[in-house]
Amino acid sequence: MKLKTWQLFVFVTVLFVGSFYVINLKFDKFYRVNGINNDNRVLIEKYLSEDEQTYLIDNQIDIDLFIHYIEYDEFSLVNYQYYDALKHTNRYKTKDILNIGNSLASRISYTYPTKAFDYAKQLIDLSLEKAFLNTDQFHFEYISLYTSMRPLYEKDDYSFIEDTHTYILKLNALGVTDKESIQNTFTQMTTAYNQFSLKELMSHDLSTNVQIIFNPFELTTVVNEKKYIGYYEPSSLLLTQDIPRARYAMYLQSDAYNALIKMYQDLSKEVNGFVLKGAYTSPQHLSNEKIGHEEFQLGLSIDITKSEVSYKDFDTTDLSQWLQQHAHEYGFILRYPQNKASVTNKAYDPHIYRYVGKSLAKSLFDSNLTLEEYENIEE
Repeated sequence: MKLKTWQLFVFVTVLFVGSFYVINLKFDKFYRVNGINNDNRVLIEKYLSEDEQTYLIDNQIDIDLFIHYIEYDEFSLVNYQYYDALKHTNRYKTKDILNIGNSLASRISYTYPTKAFDYAKQLIDLSLEKAFLNTDQFHFEYISLYTSMRPLYEKDDYSFIEDTHTYILKLNALGVTDKESIQNTFTQMTTAYNQFSLKELMSHDLSTNVQIIFNPFELTTVVNEKKYIGYYEPSSLLLTQDIPRARYAMYLQSDAYNALIKMYQDLSKEVNGFVLKGAYTSPQHLSNEKIGHEEFQLGLSIDITKSEVSYKDFDTTDLSQWLQQHAHEYGFILRYPQNKASVTNKAYDPHIYRYVGKSLAKSLFDSNLTLEEYENIEE
């Protein structure tokens, strides 16, 4: 049967392409590899085994992804993706890239064979690859918790893995069991505490009626004999400059300090004799029984007196009256007001004011509520 012209043309074309492919495959098996050149070809043929060359061709691996490592004894072509991911972090030298890449590929491929590189990439992106390699307890389900904990620890200290598991068990015992609540709690406590204060907080033996406070940085935080913040120290403390004070080194959180400066400037136009007697108190300056139960640890409370007036007579001064009428306009509340001892568990004290922000301060002032009463309503 005679072939038509177009059929003959197709036949010849297919024959030509097939022949060209076979010839190129036979005489230049790397022609399909991206980035190949004469210099790279020499290196590949010298350092890669036949099996590795086949692997390179079959997977069409870009030469630039591995050629920089090919002369090293530690190099293994099948791990090129791990090397490349580590290289882009700029955290390692070449030898470390190869050793860590090989170890990571070996361990993670054994543990998670179907998702090995995806999991490895996740570790590398979160700077957790060395923690994975140096601990036996690593669980990918807790990886977001590890990420929260990691910044609290020194570079090569991987004990945050074990501590994370310990804190999860502690939270479970306290009734915090669902994943979202655990994550939120970890976010709060790793924001508020450092490695050592957090460990003390989570390991301290407390009575069953005492509550651990994980978010002491909140303006509404109540601290007393039933609320515990351990060795918490606020991170944004400022020296109380430009204001009369009982001693030089007195500190407040920045928001409270700025509000106090404004309040002092305004009250000075009407009354005089203002003296800041007390402000932030560090746990190191507290007795053991008061550590973690003292609200002055928050850096939001102030103790005010008037110069040339007895401390016990402050309530009768024009300064005290001005503060009781106007402090809320600047975000401060009288912390332990009259007729509220049954709620605050503290006797009336005209000296102590607490910064809670303007909005809440006005609300509490208008409704004649204490911070404890507000907390109970919110709960």
